[in-house]
Amino acid sequence: MSNSDNDAKFCYSYDSKYTDMQAVEVGRPYQGVPAPINIEDAATYIQPWNGYDPQCTLDNKEQCQCLPSQTFNIKLNSEYNNVEVESDEWMSLACEAAKEGLAGGGGPFGAVILQIDDESNEVIRYWKNHNHVTKWNDPTAHAEVTTIRAACQQLGVFDLSKINKKDSKLPQPGQTSHCIIYSSAEPCPMCYAAISWARMPQLIFAATRYDSAVQGVAFSDEEIYEEMAKPYSQRVMMKVYQSSTENSLDAFNLWKRSPKTPY
Repeated sequence: MSNSDNDAKFCYSYDSKYTDMQAVEVGRPYQGVPAPINIEDAATYIQPWNGYDPQCTLDNKEQCQCLPSQTFNIKLNSEYNNVEVESDEWMSLACEAAKEGLAGGGGPFGAVILQIDDESNEVIRYWKNHNHVTKWNDPTAHAEVTTIRAACQQLGVFDLSKINKKDSKLPQPGQTSHCIIYSSAEPCPMCYAAISWARMPQLIFAATRYDSAVQGVAFSDEEIYEEMAKPYSQRVMMKVYQSSTENSLDAFNLWKRSPKTPY
């Protein structure tokens, strides 16, 4: 498919050297969720690290003295208890996508969606994408969202929890399949909601929200989490009002009394 064809479908142009919206065929079993991490003694546990320590290319080289390479994930309190697992090839691929996104001028986030056959557990294909916010001038173009868009568009569905063979625009061996997602970092509230709306039953992420917020990275979502927990009247990020409008329920009333495609 040419870039012009891609532009027509995705409404954005992109450099195919760094971005490939197309599915990659696989055809081998999914090995399942990686094994749980067994930390018998948290005081002596050392998290694996590949040793990647990039050279400083900032104009102000002195700044790099304050921005050392991080070697472990930051996990506060007990938020990640009982969900910590080892890595696998798909998690590594999502993290590679995040790094590739930087080369293409995007943000440091990547995602991989696997389509898995329900009967055979075969990974039929995968989509890999990264953050395009600054390249597309689209604040919603996070890695998870762009990957969901690509998968749904090419499959011709909006529900990734159960893809029927008769409905899919792409071939699949069994009658039904489903998708799961790997994200290089803990999804922001928008992306978590998008994954939920896509009905994907499984999410695995690598870096935590606290890793995203460290000095020099500075992608903190904590303000959003705190804001969403407050009543509207106490929120400070934006002024919010509920308007009593006579036609506010027209669309809902028409929806519930008309033939429709539920989603």
